[in-house]
Amino acid sequence: MKKSTFDNVLGAKLINSKKGYCRIKLDVKPKHLNAGGIVHGGVLASLCDVSLAGAVSTVMQKGKWCVTAQLNVEFLLPALPNQPIFGFGRITKMGNTLAFVEGGVETKDKKLLTRATGIWIMKNVSRIELISQKNKRKRSIEVLE
Repeated sequence: MKKSTFDNVLGAKLINSKKGYCRIKLDVKPKHLNAGGIVHGGVLASLCDVSLAGAVSTVMQKGKWCVTAQLNVEFLLPALPNQPIFGFGRITKMGNTLAFVEGGVETKDKKLLTRATGIWIMKNVSRIELISQKNKRKRSIEVLE
């Protein structure tokens, strides 16, 4: 999570990762809340997505990347403002092109707020360069094959 990505915009910070596991912290800010004053469900789902994908990224071979094929999120309890929350993911089964992952979001005291399962597709990555029509600047992006 070093590049300027959605993870950074969200405010997610990598806490721990090891083979097949990832844990991410989010310090809840006012921008993460819905009109009812609790953490928006989209924020919780995004934290699940980032955490489960993070688990997959710990075991991928060089030259591969993953994309979410399916993500199921069960919302069990509300996440409250001004309290850090933690996303986590662990691989349950992995093949050559698919990874099955489970995890969720919990409080500092390990109270489970969401439960998540998902499937990630692992693909080869190739680099291409795009030239912006607006300012003719080259940008390099990664494309999944």
